[in-house]
Amino acid sequence: MRFHRFDLIKYGKFSDRSVEFPAAKQDFHLIVGPNEAGKSTLRAAIVDLLFGIPPRSVHSFLHPLNELRLGAYISNAAGTLEFQRAKAQKQTLRSPVDAILSDTALTPFLGTADRSFFDQMFGLDHTRLVSGGNSILNAENDVGQILFQSAAGVASLGKIRDALVAEADKLWAPRKSNERAYYVASDQLDKATTALKEATVRTKVWVDAHSTVESLQAALSHERERHQQRQSQRNSLERIRRLAPFLMTLRENEQKLAELGEVIELPAEAAATLASAERELAIALERLALRNGEVENITAALSHIELDEAVLERAADITKLDNLRLQYSAYEGDIALRKKEIAVLWQAVGQACAQLGWAQDTESAIAQRLPTLLVRRELRQLVRDRGGIIQTLRAAEQAEKTKDSEIKSLSAQLAELQMGEIKPALRAALATAKSLGDTEIALQKRQATLTKTKSALDGLLLDLGQWRKPLPELMALQPPSQEKLTRLMQERQALIADRKADLLRLKDQTAEVARIELQIAQFKALHHPTTLEAVIAARTERDTAWEAIKTGGFDLKGEGHTFEEKMTHADQVADRRLDDVEEATELQSLNQLLEREQQSLTLIESKCSQLEEDLQRFDDQWAQEAVSMDLAGMNLEDMGTWLHRRERALSAGIAYQDTQDEFDSLCRSIAASRLTLAKALQEAGLPVAETDSLSVLCVQAEQHIQAIDSAKIRHETLSAQWLAAQSLATTLKQATEEAKAEEGRWSEAWSTTLTKMGLPPDSDSGTAEGALELIEQIAEKLDKMRQIQVERIDTMNADLKGFSVEAHRLAQIIAAELKDQPTEQIALTLAHRLDRARESFAESSRLKEALRIANSQVLEAKESSRTAMASLKPLMEKAGVDTTALLNEAIGRSDEQRRLNAELAEAKATLLNGGDGLTRMQIEAEIDAANLVQLAAELAHINAEIADAVQQQTMLSADVTFRSR
Repeated sequence: MRFHRFDLIKYGKFSDRSVEFPAAKQDFHLIVGPNEAGKSTLRAAIVDLLFGIPPRSVHSFLHPLNELRLGAYISNAAGTLEFQRAKAQKQTLRSPVDAILSDTALTPFLGTADRSFFDQMFGLDHTRLVSGGNSILNAENDVGQILFQSAAGVASLGKIRDALVAEADKLWAPRKSNERAYYVASDQLDKATTALKEATVRTKVWVDAHSTVESLQAALSHERERHQQRQSQRNSLERIRRLAPFLMTLRENEQKLAELGEVIELPAEAAATLASAERELAIALERLALRNGEVENITAALSHIELDEAVLERAADITKLDNLRLQYSAYEGDIALRKKEIAVLWQAVGQACAQLGWAQDTESAIAQRLPTLLVRRELRQLVRDRGGIIQTLRAAEQAEKTKDSEIKSLSAQLAELQMGEIKPALRAALATAKSLGDTEIALQKRQATLTKTKSALDGLLLDLGQWRKPLPELMALQPPSQEKLTRLMQERQALIADRKADLLRLKDQTAEVARIELQIAQFKALHHPTTLEAVIAARTERDTAWEAIKTGGFDLKGEGHTFEEKMTHADQVADRRLDDVEEATELQSLNQLLEREQQSLTLIESKCSQLEEDLQRFDDQWAQEAVSMDLAGMNLEDMGTWLHRRERALSAGIAYQDTQDEFDSLCRSIAASRLTLAKALQEAGLPVAETDSLSVLCVQAEQHIQAIDSAKIRHETLSAQWLAAQSLATTLKQATEEAKAEEGRWSEAWSTTLTKMGLPPDSDSGTAEGALELIEQIAEKLDKMRQIQVERIDTMNADLKGFSVEAHRLAQIIAAELKDQPTEQIALTLAHRLDRARESFAESSRLKEALRIANSQVLEAKESSRTAMASLKPLMEKAGVDTTALLNEAIGRSDEQRRLNAELAEAKATLLNGGDGLTRMQIEAEIDAANLVQLAAELAHINAEIADAVQQQTMLSADVTFRSR
C-alpha cells in the first residue's frame, strides 16, 4: 500500500491541510519540523485513518470530537482508493462526496493487519522505541522475545523465564506474604500445632470439669430467673418514671384550656400579618412626613432662582463669538510679524538689483524690468546643453582615430594566419572514445565490483545452511507468502500462550482445591460440628421407640426410661445442632466451594489437553508443508529468517550476473573504439603505434583537432572584427561632422538669448548663470511679498473687522451698556453671562425633577398606608374589633388556644405510645398508686440488682463454656 496524499480535514490543530507524497525514483519521504509542528499528530492520524478514530481522542481540542475527519488517496498493485474517515459509531468510511463505503473497503490494502500490529510495526515514537529496547533486553513482550530468541538462537526462552520467575515468586520471597505458598503452609502448621495442644484434655480433668459445669449451669438458671423478675419490676418503674411528666403536662394543659374560655379562632399567620401591617403603616407615615418636607424645601429653592432668558436665547451666537475671540486673539501680533517679513524681503531685492546694476525703484517698476519666464528658461537650457555638445564633439573625434588604428591591426593579423581541414570520421571516432570515459579506471572498478559481488553471493549461499541450493532452484522455489507466515506464527504463538496460561491456571486451580480440602479437614478436626445426619439419626431412634411403645412392642414400665434417654439424646443432639449451626453452615459452604473448584479443575484439565492436541496437530501440518517445499526439518520460527536470506542470495546472484555482463560489454566497447580511432588518425596522416592505448590515441586526436579548430575560429573572429570596424569607421566620421554643426547652431542661439536678457552678447556662461540666478531671486522674493500681503495680512484684517461687527450687534441686542466696550471685552463679558445663565437653568431643571419625584413618593406613601390598613380589615371583622390593640389581644388568645391544643395532642400521643399497650385510665391508675418520691430510689436499687445478676450470668456462662471445652 502507498499513500499519494494525506488529508488532515479536521484533526488536532490542523484544518483542511493536505500532505502530498509524489512518486519518485527513490520513493522515500521524510517529514521534518520543529517541536509542536504536528509530526506526532500526523503519525497518530495515519493509524486513526486506517483503523478508526477512538471514542475518546486527545486530538479533539480544536474541533469537536464528532467533527473529526481524515482523508487519503492510496494505491497498491490491485488498484487505487480515495476515501475519508469520519468520527461516528458505525459506517465511518466515506467517499470524498460523503457517500458511505463498506467497512471492508480497506481490506485489499491492509490484509490481516490490525490496529495493534500496525501501530507496533509502523507507528513507533521515541518513548516506545526506548521501552521496546528495554523489552528486547528483558524479553518481556512477544516482539522482544522473538528478537532476543532470533539473536540468541534459543526458542521460547522469554516465556520459560517468565514462568519460572512467576512460580518462584508464588513459592517464596524474603518478605513474608499471605500470597506465597511457603508462608501459607508455615502459618497453617503453627495454627494446627496450637489447636492440637489446646484440644488435648486428661480424663480426670474432664470429669471434674463436667461436674463443675453441671453445678454452674444450675446456678446460671437461678440467676436468669432472678434477672427476669427484677427486669419486670424495672420495666414497670421505668414506665411510671417516663410517663408521669407527660400525664402532669396533659392535666395542666386541660386545666389551662378550661380557664381560657370561649376563644375566636384566627389564622395561624394572623400575628405575622398584624406585625407586618403595623410595620408598613409606620414606615409609610414616616416616609410621608419626610417627602412633604422635601417638597417644601424644593419649592422654596425654586422661588429663589432667576433665569437670564435673553442670554439663553442667543447662546449659540455668544458661544460662536467667544470661539472667534479665542481664534483671533493672536492676529495683531501675527500681522506685525508679517510686515517685518515683507521689509526683509524688500531689502534682499535691493541688494540683488545693486549687483545687476539696476536702480532700486518701486516694486512694480522692478517687476516690469524682469525678463520673461520663457527667456530665463531658454538661457538655462543653453547653459546645460553647452557641456554636452563640447563633450560629444571631442568624443567623436577620438573614436574616429581609435577605430582607424584598430582596422590596421586586424589586417596585419589576418595576413599571418594559416588554415587546415579535419575529416568527420576523426571527430566521430574521438567522440565515441571520449564517451567511454577513463577506460582503465572503469575496468578496474568493474573488476573490483565483480569480485565483491561474487564474494557476497558465496557468503549468502553459505548462510542458507543445510537447505542451500543452486540459484535456479532457489528461484524456482515457491515458499509461502509473508502474510501466511505471519498468520501461522501468530496462530502458533497464540496456541503456546493459551497453553501456558491454562497450565498456570491448572496449577493454581490444583493448589486451590488442595487448600480447600486441607481447610475442610482442619475445620472438622477443630470444631467437630454436629451434622444434620446425626440429628436425623437420633430422631429416628426416638420415633422408632415411641412407635414400639404405641404398638405394644415395648413395656412402658420396663422400657420407659430407655425411651426417655433416646428422647433426651435427640433433644440434646438437636440443641447441639442449633448451637453449632454457624460451624455447620461454614462447613457446608466449604464443601460446596470444594465441589465448584473441582469442577473448574476438570474443565481446565480438559482444555489443556485440547490445546496440547491442537499444538501438536499444527506442528505436524507445518512439518508436512516443509517437506513439500523440500525444506524438511525447518522450524516455522526459522522460516522467515531463511526466506529473508534466500531473497538476499537471489538479489546477490542477479547483481553478480549484471556486473559480469557490464564488464564484458565494456571490454568489447573499448576494443572497437580503439580500432576506429587508430584508423582515422592514420588517414589524417598522423603516426599510430600498436602499443598505444585508447587514452593515448584520444590525447593525440584532441591535440590535432584543437590546433586546426583554433586557427579556423581565430580567422573567422578577425574577419568579423575587420568588417565591423570598417562599417563603424564610416559612422564615426558622420558623427564628428554632426557634432561640429551642432556647436555652430548653439553659438548663434547663445548670442540672441543674451541680447534678450539685457546682457552683453560676448558674456561667458559663468556670468550669464550668475545674472540668471539673481534675476530669479528677485522674482521669487517679489512673489513671496505679494503672497504674504494678500493671503495673510489682508485676510486677518477682514476677519477682525467681521468679529467687531458681530460683537457690537450682540451687545446692542442683549446688553446695550457694553456697546462702547472693546470687542474682546464684549465677547468675554457675554460668555461669562452665558455660563451663569446655563448653571441657573441646570439647577432649575434638577429641582423640578426632584420636585416631581418627591410628589410621586408622597402619593406612594399614602397608598402604602391605605394598603396596610386594608390588609387588617378581614381580621378585625372576624375578631369583632375595630382597633389594632383589640385585634392584637384577640390574636394572642387564639394563638394560646392553638398552642395548648397542640401540646395536649402531643402529650396524649406520647402517653399512649410509651404506655406499653395500656390505656390512659390504666396508666393514670398505675401512676397515682405509685410513690413518685421513692420511685428513683427503688429504680436505682433494682438496676443495681439487675447489673449484679447480669454480671453473675456472664461469669457463670463463661465458666460453663470454659468447663465444657
